[in-house]
Amino acid sequence: MKSSSSILVPALLAGLSVVFCTLADPASSPIQGEMPSPLLVAGSARATLVGTDGKILWEQKGCGNIHRTWLKDGWVYFSNNDLWRIQVSTGKRELVYSPCPKDGLFGFEILPNGNIVIAENGTTYITELAAGTTNAVVRFQGDPRTIDGKMPGLHYRYRMIRKTSAGTYLVCCSGANAVREFDQQGKLVWEQYAPRLKSGHSPLTFDVLRRENGNTVISHLGGITEYTPDHRAVWSFACADFPELKLDNLCGIQELPNGNLVVGTYANGRPDGSRTTAFEITRDKKIVWSYASTGDRNMMTAFRIDASDWPVR
Repeated sequence: MKSSSSILVPALLAGLSVVFCTLADPASSPIQGEMPSPLLVAGSARATLVGTDGKILWEQKGCGNIHRTWLKDGWVYFSNNDLWRIQVSTGKRELVYSPCPKDGLFGFEILPNGNIVIAENGTTYITELAAGTTNAVVRFQGDPRTIDGKMPGLHYRYRMIRKTSAGTYLVCCSGANAVREFDQQGKLVWEQYAPRLKSGHSPLTFDVLRRENGNTVISHLGGITEYTPDHRAVWSFACADFPELKLDNLCGIQELPNGNLVVGTYANGRPDGSRTTAFEITRDKKIVWSYASTGDRNMMTAFRIDASDWPVR
């Protein structure tokens, strides 16, 4: 995601050097380790930009049951049953898409061409909207049913969705604790159930991504697991692997160019900042940095973004 104004970027970068490049003070900062770029966060009825020192740089409250944020051309998009966007520089708020009155959608992705992929809880449709419109270029009915064929309640049909480089759609069918991959005609081409961990977490797939090597990474509250196309688990970790972080309810995942994962959590914040709400983990399962927010905060999505992408200081 690049800034839409080539004139503003140099000035922004100069002005942002103090705001975004301050290193955390281990004695007082909610961030342990070095977080090299800010986080765009969704949760606790707000969209938030967290600086590298753990301070809140921008926040939009009143966002409802917000699950995901995305930054595109100076707008922050967020999902909370409807899809909205906020213009960062002006605070202008617009409704982008509303599929149905109740539990409409929680998961979406903005593609490089500006199209938006949506998993509709209320209608069970998978929809790809043409950039800047509500015109569907792809629309088919998915299948969120559980393994015994039962249809979950609206809230537990879908969570996050991603479009793959092959043009298929990976959908977290949360109530079924499965990820299902559909082609553009709605045919099921791949399916993976997430493990039921012994930690007491309810089995619920939340986020998914397809790596360049063809493997699929799934977050499922109690842990994160990577599967090969033939369903072999080749990499995983669980909340219990890092007791010092006091993790719970792993949700949104972002893969960085170096293969590290940025992970957000649900309902894990505490007023005293004693529990980790977002973190970055390497392929050899080392924690690069961890963020323990103060207050009862959800961070269902926590995406690292480049400082030059943010439209205002």
